Amino acid sequence: MSRLADLPPLLLGLVILVLAQLAGLGIAALLHLPVPGVVIGLVLLVIAGALRPTAVLTRLAEPAGAPLLKHLQLLFIPPGVGVVVELEELARSALPIALAVGGSFAITLVLAGRLLQALLRRQDRRRGTSGGGADGEAAA
Repeated sequence: MSRLADLPPLLLGLVILVLAQLAGLGIAALLHLPVPGVVIGLVLLVIAGALRPTAVLTRLAEPAGAPLLKHLQLLFIPPGVGVVVELEELARSALPIALAVGGSFAITLVLAGRLLQALLRRQDRRRGTSGGGADGEAAA
């Protein structure tokens, strides 16, 4: 462990980010998950940052993560090139893609609305009012 502590902060941060990515790739391969391993690694890193004993890992990874986030727009170039290369296939599949995007948007919008309504009702119950939103405030 002392060798890792001797690394420059930027290099130590890169090591942590790559280890999180490799852990995610390993988990995705072992469990045959339909989620990219990089995403799993990112979730692992977020969980490690949320837990008190391992929060130091995210602080150590910050010197490497900050420059990456500063130049995040450069990371969108490869997917953009992929879209242009596969434009013909995307055009053939336009209807299913549009239905999937529109449907997921509609479902998310409805679920978020229902959740907000439930949270507002819960807040009103805690305050002791029976109305919702502005009506409940006007009555108070």
